[in-house]
Amino acid sequence: MKNIIHVILIAALVGLSLFCGDSGGDKKGTSYPQALINALDKADALDLDTKIRAIKEALDSYYSDNNQYPEQLETLVPDYLRAESALLDPWGVRFKLETDEEMNLTLVSAGKDKTFGSADDIKRRI
Repeated sequence: MKNIIHVILIAALVGLSLFCGDSGGDKKGTSYPQALINALDKADALDLDTKIRAIKEALDSYYSDNNQYPEQLETLVPDYLRAESALLDPWGVRFKLETDEEMNLTLVSAGKDKTFGSADDIKRRI
């Protein structure tokens, strides 16, 4: 799905550049390569939100069936999520499930740099 979105965005931006005829950038100072990067970042953010929602729904269903959350996200596959790929963030890194002292769950993506514990980690409380 992500690849299809990227192809559509690339095609749209190439078409826009041909239509406008200005390969140096738009009137606001954003170059077409930068516009493409911005569009791809938005696609990654949309993909991230979609995956987090799917994992949250799977966790809720698991809890409903078992009266507890799984210790490992992998437990959700295949009964609650169809494939292991559903556990990968947009950058190909497996989400982590963290629990705090009060037993609150947080889903963590390593972010664009693919490294957990860095400034661009994305955390969503479930």
